[in-house]
Amino acid sequence: MLGATPARRPLGLSSSSACTEFPHVAHPLSLKGIIPAFPTPIRPDHSVDIEGVRRLVRYMIDNGASGVVPLGGTGEFTALSAKARIETVGASVAAAAGKVPVVAGVLSPGLGDAVDTGKSFKEAGADALMLIVPFYTRNSQEGVLRYFAEVREAVDLPIVLYDNPARTHFVIAPETIATMAKRDIIIGMKASNTDLYHFDHVMQKVPATFQMLSGQDTLFTQQVSMGARGGILTSAVLVPSFWNEVQVHAKGGRFDDALALQRRLCPLMDALFSEENPGPTRLALGMIGLDPGGSLPPLGAVSEGLGTRLLGILRELHSAGTLPVKPVASSPATLSPAAAS
Repeated sequence: MLGATPARRPLGLSSSSACTEFPHVAHPLSLKGIIPAFPTPIRPDHSVDIEGVRRLVRYMIDNGASGVVPLGGTGEFTALSAKARIETVGASVAAAAGKVPVVAGVLSPGLGDAVDTGKSFKEAGADALMLIVPFYTRNSQEGVLRYFAEVREAVDLPIVLYDNPARTHFVIAPETIATMAKRDIIIGMKASNTDLYHFDHVMQKVPATFQMLSGQDTLFTQQVSMGARGGILTSAVLVPSFWNEVQVHAKGGRFDDALALQRRLCPLMDALFSEENPGPTRLALGMIGLDPGGSLPPLGAVSEGLGTRLLGILRELHSAGTLPVKPVASSPATLSPAAAS
């Protein structure tokens, strides 16, 4: 854990006080640069591979990651038991060793689970939570505001809003996001909404201290050019240092150069997201000696054709100096039974 959270004024929300204004507090936790969201290493018996988590976190940090996100969608939060989630966060914190922040994903369907999970992650040493809108209920803007405020008050850790309407089927209004930011309910946001007009409206309304992070590998350059401080990206698990280079150009106003670099990763991004995440990313990690095992049911294994395609892409990236590790043949654990036989 990077440091104790300073005391702050309670939010003091009740069921009728969701519109109360609270002063914004700049939090010392700084989230910027490349923060990979990584698959949770799993053993064949479905338990967490603790050493695998530590090894993967160290690889990302050694290759330029400025933070890590265990247990997002890529980390299969919803498939893991409470015990496995806590073990994953603890192993991530131990491997990060205070060098970078650990932002633990909380993809709970409701308040009670989110609070209990958040508290357990805080005890495990997480520096912040990445909290998604509940994905089963029929949400409202006021209800989402109260939900985030109550989790924030109960857990007392910084919260990064995970805005992913493709999964939650709910669009958080820029005004709602700005209200949460100004009242210190959230310190930042992972923007996985592909609507750049929505992104721009959010940037116009939030305080200058708001820690906006791109949540779309394919739109990273565009979102950094519009104000994002970095990104929580899936492909960055493999090549964080290359994404750092992209950000340097985008942040420096060299949009064309940044976009040209980003486009070098288009074959990789297309492959990683051509089948259900995180299967292809798991397979790619196995090819560079960081085998995280297969996804948990109901997710299936990766097709043989994609495995062949990924290997070729990774070899090209390694030859170009983009991928630091030479890839080898795919791991049977992440291929379909037909491909593994």
